[in-house]
Amino acid sequence: MFPVAENDNPEKTQVSAHKQATLKGLQAQLGSAGVTLPALGPDVTDAADRTEMLTSLAYGEVHELWAETIVDYTAAMACLLMAVRDSDKPILWVTSRAVALDHGLPYGPGLKQYDIAPERIILVQAHKAIDALWAVEEGLKTDAFATVVGECDPVDLTASRRLTLAAQTHGSRCLLLIRSPEAPSSGAHSRFRIAPAASLNALFDAKAPGDARGTINLVKHRGGERPFSITMEWPSHAQDYLSMASEVADRSVAPRAGEPVHATG
Repeated sequence: MFPVAENDNPEKTQVSAHKQATLKGLQAQLGSAGVTLPALGPDVTDAADRTEMLTSLAYGEVHELWAETIVDYTAAMACLLMAVRDSDKPILWVTSRAVALDHGLPYGPGLKQYDIAPERIILVQAHKAIDALWAVEEGLKTDAFATVVGECDPVDLTASRRLTLAAQTHGSRCLLLIRSPEAPSSGAHSRFRIAPAASLNALFDAKAPGDARGTINLVKHRGGERPFSITMEWPSHAQDYLSMASEVADRSVAPRAGEPVHATG
């Protein structure tokens, strides 16, 4: 069987229905010939398409960036910042007092590294989680924002469906940054589980860490996209750029002529 991401709305997903029909026909032909179709591994993907999926999330939907632990939150935040750069309109950023105490608030110089002007951020810090959800829902009901960001605890299924309905009705986009040890039940269009990954050594200094990396897993997609797992990298010279990570092969750690040598202690 091909691994297929969870699709909890198949009757409204014409593309998925076509793919499923094609897949069933192929499996029937192979089955009659006595051929077993092997499952594709999680890393067998089109790298360019997978990168674009994260940085061009669809409007009119709710998308979840899921961090299982507090350690995973930084990588999830970096992916969120990459996803909100596709428009110059203001961003409504909603958080609660509890989340702000754990993770802080958006930081101007950090936003600039991702090519996001701090003045685009309209920050709402709600006293309670229920107030934060109300602010997110109301923000989705206007076309004034490029994206409505919600930093929140896992929302229940009813609240999630309300946000989805607001996003679909008004053509707006909601990105929920959620920290939870277990996958919450929700009506979101997609969910990415994000965690940090070990970096390689720096190219010119074996004692120093290399560029930051993160592992991104698609675990849910109502359009029927296959799940995948990829490792992404943020080059130290361009933090606003997200690329597929690749191993350094057949390259010397010695600097090339004319390049500075970094002292090591």
